Amino acid sequence: MDEVRLRLLDLHKALVDAARRDYERVHGRQADPAFLEALVKDPGLAWLGALTTLIVRLDEALEDGEALQEGWHEPVRRLLKPDAAGGEFNRKYDQLTQQVPEVVVAHGAVMRALAKGGAPRRP
Repeated sequence: MDEVRLRLLDLHKALVDAARRDYERVHGRQADPAFLEALVKDPGLAWLGALTTLIVRLDEALEDGEALQEGWHEPVRRLLKPDAAGGEFNRKYDQLTQQVPEVVVAHGAVMRALAKGGAPRRP
């Protein structure tokens, strides 16, 4: 598997874990199925959908055998730009990169993998 895709999945997990901690502070401890339902339905967690969608699109393109165009990594870089004045994902991402060490580590791993420049392979 490609390094960028794997690192994106690691980052996604770190973000979901951080979101779960925040969610459970407000709503109490959640069983896995209840939290999964919240991930899908709760508007307060909708910001995670941007990264989920990016990963799914990448996987679908690879599964369909589509060649990734040059510059495929730019949407990844744009999305993963912490920006307190940006879109919903970027604002939340900015906050979490300042507060959650696991997110910072995962972000760095994605950026290093992108710098290597390898295009993703089929999942």
